[in-house]
Amino acid sequence: MKKILKTRNAELAGIGRTSFRLEDTTWTALDMLAARRGIRWQDWASEVLAGQPDAPNRTALIRAALADELMTEQIFALGEAGPVEANIHHEIIGNGYWRINDEQLQIELEGATITTRDNSFAAFTLLTGYRDKSYGGSPFVIIQNELRGQLHLMIAPDVD
Repeated sequence: MKKILKTRNAELAGIGRTSFRLEDTTWTALDMLAARRGIRWQDWASEVLAGQPDAPNRTALIRAALADELMTEQIFALGEAGPVEANIHHEIIGNGYWRINDEQLQIELEGATITTRDNSFAAFTLLTGYRDKSYGGSPFVIIQNELRGQLHLMIAPDVD
């Protein structure tokens, strides 16, 4: 796919006249986000830049904020989908694919043996290890969502 860049000029509250050069697809996403909020893209950009008025690269800040908002929307949509059916079988995962809340995560991690805790990702922490012996001691992978109050993903062969 060929990268097509477009420049837009705008008068932003608190910033003044400025321009942004973004990919055509990024402009489309930004326009859609602003429309869902019922505001102009310039108003959304002003809000973002007001949070970091001394940002050295305003275009990069706009791009990152857009990605954050779009990912948050997706995570909320997944959370609203509710729990995954337990009777869906996967060749690798088996029946152990679960969305769990904060309380369930805490219960799972009490007494568990964590072998990997990778928090190098911006929006989640990857945990691997073994469940508490009282739960069978089976291996697990947990993707811990860093957005408060949102669901986490647990993959374990024998979660009840």
